Order: sequence, then structure tokens, then C-alpha cells
Amino acid sequence: MYAEPIHTPLTAIMVTLIGALPLGLVNLTVLDVSFRNGKSAALKVAHGAAWIEVLFGFTALFAGTWIGSALHQNKITEYLVMIIPALAGIFFFLKKNSASADSRDLYHGFIQGILLNLISIQALLYWLFAMTYVNVRWQPELNVYSILLFATGIWLGKMGVLWIYAYFSVPILSRSTFMARNINRIIGAVLVFSALLQFYKNIL
Repeated sequence: MYAEPIHTPLTAIMVTLIGALPLGLVNLTVLDVSFRNGKSAALKVAHGAAWIEVLFGFTALFAGTWIGSALHQNKITEYLVMIIPALAGIFFFLKKNSASADSRDLYHGFIQGILLNLISIQALLYWLFAMTYVNVRWQPELNVYSILLFATGIWLGKMGVLWIYAYFSVPILSRSTFMARNINRIIGAVLVFSALLQFYKNIL
């Protein structure tokens, strides 16, 4: 192991891409909003989600060890990690698909992105795992410059992934009638599945 300023934009972008590329709550929502209301509306949602992704990265970087211990020692925390995605999943599963004019509003879209990523507990858990690996393997040096570069990389990585989902929303959903009509059920299924995985990990 060796010390180096590992928190560069490239490192942060790569870590973010690995966690952000798979289908998830935010990705599917951006896909749906872009298809129904246009790319500009979807990117407002993406902006809110990207800032929460930066928050997750910072949380894992500075408090990852403490949070990891809390998750293993506090049963209430473990239950919350399972219950929140499960309830959100049930809500989306029962919610009807409909275009919303409000989603084109700047503040509504931004706040929607913030709330959606906050619900995505699995994103925070991923960052806890990823930063534990990075910190143990490379023992990164932390200073104001490297921290700013780290934040920039996370933001660019998350926005880049969500821009791709927004850009390809029409080609994807126009060719898949089932997905277009059932996007909320798919989001709900993803959330419930993630809650079941956490249940299996913590309880069984």
C-alpha cells in the first residue's frame, strides 16, 4: 500500500460509473421523465440526484467507518435500510404512469431528484463499500484540492450516466411498449427487490 492523492476526478468518475450505470430508482425515473416531458425536465431531476450522490460520497469518505459500525450494531438502522426502500417500492408499484407538468418546473424536478436519491439507500451502501476499498488499498491523502476534485468527479460521473439515460429514453421506451406503460411498476419492483436483498443479508 502507498499514499497518493487518489481522490482525483478520474477516480471519482470511475467509482460513480460503477455504481450508477445499473438500473435503479433515479435512472428509471430520468428515463421516464425524459420520455414523457423531455430531456430538459429529466436533467433537472438528474441535477438534484447528482448533488445527493456527492453527499453520499462525502459521507462514505469522512464517516464510512462509523456508519458501517452503526449498521452492524444497530438493529433499528438495519430495519430502516430495509423498510424505506420497501415502502417506496410499494408506492411506485401502485402509482399510475402519467405525464406531469410539474416535473418540468425547475424546483420540482430538482427536489424530486434529491428525494429519489435519498430513498436509494443502496447507493449509500455502495459508496460505503467503495470508499472502504479505496481507502484501505491506496490510503489517499486528503486536502481541500483533492476533496474538490473528488466532488467534481462524482458529480460529473452521475450526471454523465443520467444524461445517457435521458438521451436514449425515446429509442428505449418507444421500442418497448411494456416498459413504457409499466415504468413505475418496474421501479417499484427494483426497490422491493433491493429491500429483500438487504433483508436476506441482515436477517437470514
